[in-house]
This record gives sequence, C-alpha cells and structure tokens, in this order.
Amino acid sequence: MKYLILIFILLSNTLMASDIDKIESKIIMDMVSTLTDNETISIYTDSLKIKKILPNKNINFVNECSSADIAILEKLTSNHQCTNLAIITLKYDLLKGYPQSVASFFWQKGRPNIVFIEPRLKLLNIKIDTKFNDYIEQNIW
Repeated sequence: MKYLILIFILLSNTLMASDIDKIESKIIMDMVSTLTDNETISIYTDSLKIKKILPNKNINFVNECSSADIAILEKLTSNHQCTNLAIITLKYDLLKGYPQSVASFFWQKGRPNIVFIEPRLKLLNIKIDTKFNDYIEQNIW
C-alpha cells in the first residue's frame, strides 16, 4: 500500500510539473509576442528551463544579447550587454537590477504573476496588447 501511495504521489507531481511548464510557456510566449512584432523571435536567456519549455517553432535562442530581439533573464550579472533590448525577468526583484527590463513573470504564493512597467515600455517605444492592461504598473514596488 505504501508503494502504491508513493507511485501516486510521484505521478501526480510529474503531471503537475508538466502542467506548470505548459502554463509558464504559454504566458511567456504571450509576453514575448506582445513585445516584438517579428515572426521568428531571437531570444537570449540565461535560463535552462526557458530553453526547455518554450516551443522551438518561431524561437531562435542566441548566445549573445547583441543578436537577440528580447532577453529573458533569471539571474543578475553585470556582464550582460543587453542595452536597448527589452528584458523580461523571471524574478520580480530583478526589475530593479536591470533598468532596461520592461516586464517580469514570476510565481508568488503558487500563482503566476505578470508585471509590465509602463515608463520603461514607453522608453523603448513598445506598445503592448490591450489584454495585458491589467498587468501594467507605473513603478516597481
């Protein structure tokens, strides 16, 4: 009986992780699509998970910010050359660390959160889809 319960728990965790990856992928792809008009999008990321969960269709992962349309970052480092490039952070606190970051996607209390920073969007002349209006903020809290 213990083994049956253990198998059930492991299977349910695997299914939940897969569902969470699908949710993350969908949300991030929607965010990326609203930030750029390109059909094929070049993305620079320091996240192995992002490379794993985003679909290969219409996505080209590049090794340098200078070759990217957009960057998705989960770590704060000083060696990124992502100036004049829209950045989506995977942690809210990184919005402060990357002044050119325009949006953030992160999990809080088991829920996905989306934030777009309006002054930064305006600075890069980016207009986002109206479906994201509820997620626009004027400043970082």
